[in-house]
Amino acid sequence: MLRDFLVLNYTFLKNNILNSQDYKKQYLSEFKLLTDQELSEGFNGKVRRRYFNIAISGYMSAMREEFDQRGIDYSAIGDEKSMSYANKIKIVDSRVILDD
Repeated sequence: MLRDFLVLNYTFLKNNILNSQDYKKQYLSEFKLLTDQELSEGFNGKVRRRYFNIAISGYMSAMREEFDQRGIDYSAIGDEKSMSYANKIKIVDSRVILDD
C-alpha cells in the first residue's frame, strides 16, 4: 500500500500537479479503473486521517464525484457538500454501508 502511494505521488509530481483540482482530475482518472470494492478500499485507507492537505482535498472531492458518477448512494456517510471519513465502508448493490 505504501509503495502504491509513493508511485502515485511520484506520478503527480512528475506531471506538475500543484493544486487540489489537479489532484482531483488525476484521482478521477485512477478511480475509473477501480472496481467498487477497490474504490471502497481506497476510501478506507483515508479513514480517521488526522491531517489535511491539497492532495487529500482533491482525493475526497474525486471520491464523492466518482460515487455520483457510478450512481452509488453514499447517504450513510455524507451528501453533496460533505463526507465523513470516520468509519470504514463497503459498497453493496450501489450503496455505501458502514463496515463494522
